[in-house]
Amino acid sequence: MNDLQVVSGSISSSLKELFSFKYDNFSDVIPWTDGIGFSRVKKSTDGYASLYKIGVIDRESREDVPLKKLWVSVSYGKETQGGISLGSEKHKLSDPIDVDFTDEFSFNVNTQKLYYRNKEILPLDMLKLIEKAHLKPTKKLRGAILRYRLWFWRTFLLFLITSLDKFFICILTIISGEKIKGNIFSRRMQMVDGFTENNVKPRSPEDIEFENYKPMDFFGWKARRWSVVFYCSLHLGLFLLYFFIKIQNLLISTIMKNSFLILCYVVISFAITEAGIPKLLKYLIRKITPKTYSNIAFKRLKI
Repeated sequence: MNDLQVVSGSISSSLKELFSFKYDNFSDVIPWTDGIGFSRVKKSTDGYASLYKIGVIDRESREDVPLKKLWVSVSYGKETQGGISLGSEKHKLSDPIDVDFTDEFSFNVNTQKLYYRNKEILPLDMLKLIEKAHLKPTKKLRGAILRYRLWFWRTFLLFLITSLDKFFICILTIISGEKIKGNIFSRRMQMVDGFTENNVKPRSPEDIEFENYKPMDFFGWKARRWSVVFYCSLHLGLFLLYFFIKIQNLLISTIMKNSFLILCYVVISFAITEAGIPKLLKYLIRKITPKTYSNIAFKRLKI
């Protein structure tokens, strides 16, 4: 056993001892096996519970300084054996909120004292402070503004960006016949550096799969069959509209009377329809909407 492991074990034991007191419906301290810290579970109602975690930030444990920054988090979900189930279902705005502290709390390993923003604090007071933030949305008046902010960031904006993403996918399918695999969240996870599932290497946004349709010859232009059908259908519809409504437009009339201008229009407009617009939509679907969704979903809200 090296010196680092001895120090880590000593810090874990100290934290465990500090927070081993009885309080409300909290469980006994559950030491971590893969880090320096512990967990405590507080049972709620209807099979739900809150999981409190307090531990030393990994990089802090390697530094030879007495004052260590603490990582503190609380998660709310269905109670399981020794913890909770994360992401099991959508929470109500009035449910306790998941909180995460990375800079506010610290622990002096020499004096065995806790600090909140450089001010000494007792273990029980620290737990109460964390619990207060966790339970704020459940308070009718004090939590009203927070519930509104949660609705705006976690419900309204996510619905907006998800709907926009579905709209882009729908337009892409209509224009080119291409379909994308996976939802907006799964695409974002493929883009996250270091994300792995079953030891699979993270994929770049360019690896996201689109289902393509076979090409065909369109006046010497190799193009997707679906795009040709869409382009022709669109212009047939515009022609019928022009014919029946009898739209009088000098620009359209001039183009229709000149074969070269018609050829220029078809080449340019078909290139935009068959390649330009799908390329733009793919860029939005691959990078913009998943990244925006992630930034909104994981935005830290001040409580």
